[in-house]
Amino acid sequence: MFVYIKKYRDKSEVMKTRLDDIGNRNPFAVPEGYFAKFNAEIMMKLPEKEVAAPKKVSMWTKAKPYMYLAAMVIGIVFIVNIFVLNNTKTNFNDEYWSNVQISEEEFYQYLEDQLIEDGYYDIMYEQIQLN
Repeated sequence: MFVYIKKYRDKSEVMKTRLDDIGNRNPFAVPEGYFAKFNAEIMMKLPEKEVAAPKKVSMWTKAKPYMYLAAMVIGIVFIVNIFVLNNTKTNFNDEYWSNVQISEEEFYQYLEDQLIEDGYYDIMYEQIQLN
């Protein structure tokens, strides 16, 4: 262990002396005109690229986004109309029934006539007799 510490101390002392030798000067140097020639050298090292002929774009490919947009707008208008029409029908029925003057007895008579007409009255009567 003592040998390791001694080696480590020796290395640090060597580093200190080397740093003292360098001082404030810059130890790195770049060759003359390196950056002026840099782009040209890189371009020479790159492989040549073949320029491909532009592809012909069909009319359908150009029109496709507009067709999709038109379909979405038509769908949105259709959905909005469904909701708006359902609301107006509900409002019309509410207004109609709010103005109707009918007695409770007439209402029950109407329901009974509808049940007889549709055949449900017989089914309900049979169910009552079975129980």
